[in-house]
Amino acid sequence: MKKFVRFMIMLLLIVIVAILVLMFKEPEDITIVRSAVIKAPKEVVFDQIVHFANWPNWDPWSRMDSGKMKRTMYGTDGTPGSGYTWVGDKTGSGDMRDSALSGTQLLYSLNIKEPHSGGGWGYLKADDTAGMTKVTWTITMHFGRPMNAMLIFMNMDKMLGPDFENGLNNMKNYLESKAPAAPIASAIEVTEVDYPGHTFEGIRKTISMAAMADMAKLFQDAKTVMTANAADKINGTSAGIYFTWDTVKKETDMAAVFPVSEAKTIKDVAVFNIPKSKAVMAVLRGGYGREMEAHGAITKHISEKGEAKGTVIEEYTIGPNEEPDSNKWVTNIYYLIK
Repeated sequence: MKKFVRFMIMLLLIVIVAILVLMFKEPEDITIVRSAVIKAPKEVVFDQIVHFANWPNWDPWSRMDSGKMKRTMYGTDGTPGSGYTWVGDKTGSGDMRDSALSGTQLLYSLNIKEPHSGGGWGYLKADDTAGMTKVTWTITMHFGRPMNAMLIFMNMDKMLGPDFENGLNNMKNYLESKAPAAPIASAIEVTEVDYPGHTFEGIRKTISMAAMADMAKLFQDAKTVMTANAADKINGTSAGIYFTWDTVKKETDMAAVFPVSEAKTIKDVAVFNIPKSKAVMAVLRGGYGREMEAHGAITKHISEKGEAKGTVIEEYTIGPNEEPDSNKWVTNIYYLIK
């Protein structure tokens, strides 16, 4: 009996030592990376990535439940802070969230609740490559000590990598089997126009450029208060007025507004009278993946003309509130000339 007890004690010590060794030998963070090349414009690919409403077209997990997965969307799809929760027979339950956007890269966080708690963070990114688009999908998962010792028995890359490969192949097959709704222009067209002038009402605020979720909330707050108090005065679609865009302080002084036929006194709402003016404009068609390109083209045109730029106005003629298909969105971008 004593020999048995000593044996069990020794065995337990060996197990403890082994766990301690593995705790410091095995990494705490595991990153999985997969990529695919798709014969489609970068903007078309990014629209599939950035809008969670498009994920059922290709994501591998919804197909595991043969259409039985229930998704509940929240936030403004395509903007930071948006996401969806899911419940499925085979996929359990959890939450997928848009953490941030950077160009044509979506940063996301994943929280799995069932059947086992876990999750991670990563990104989906679309890059031009030889006339096609390379999509890269990553996820990083954290295994704190002593749980990381179990990684010696689990190859997470082999366990989850095939799911990412299936998802990217699904996206490839989906997009390559469909003709684009409209050709993507190779360059942004810039024109000189007469801006007609408008009276706007909305909410003005200085926002950090990194806090895109705050910008989305500003537009939502403006929409809520304006539709509640001045719906009969609104005579156009929403717009953004950008008074400053400070790349040093990384912040913008802006207003989320609506054009109105007559200004009305509303608590916490400001009136902005934008007069008739000469302007340089560009029409951005499709998703917002080329927005910075459009602004760059206008800025270059103004610089070459030796003109002084003033207030910047974006008119969201057709946006996510009016049309779920981002290929059909239209944004008029004006740079007023001083």
